Amino acid sequence: MSASITLIGNLGKAPETRTTDKGTFIASFSMASNTVRKTNDGPVEKTNWFRVIAFGKQAQTLAKFVDKGTRLCVVGTLSFNPWLDRNGTPQAGADIVLQEFQFLPRARRAESGSEDTGGPVPTSVVSEVSDQVAAF
Repeated sequence: MSASITLIGNLGKAPETRTTDKGTFIASFSMASNTVRKTNDGPVEKTNWFRVIAFGKQAQTLAKFVDKGTRLCVVGTLSFNPWLDRNGTPQAGADIVLQEFQFLPRARRAESGSEDTGGPVPTSVVSEVSDQVAAF
């Protein structure tokens, strides 16, 4: 059994890409998601960072069409990875292994009240994503 997670957020920078020895294309990127908590002193906003890893055609599509600031909805499974820091102290990290994604318009800008969509998503992306979803 695996833990599923849905995340809406913005990319912190362009995806890092690589190809495995067996030819699998991989794209990994960080996503920021903000939460707001009400306190006695007013609302407090916190930014949480998540690492997302995509494989194959999804990775190729993301590498081609996303960049810093791109807003996405991702659905994936959590993968926990233990590691040692510089001092040899055990640490743990969690990655989201991508299952599906959707391009989203950028959030509304508070000062103007208008929505910045970041431009239209090319038709080729929509069909690539549709083909990937149909393959599930």
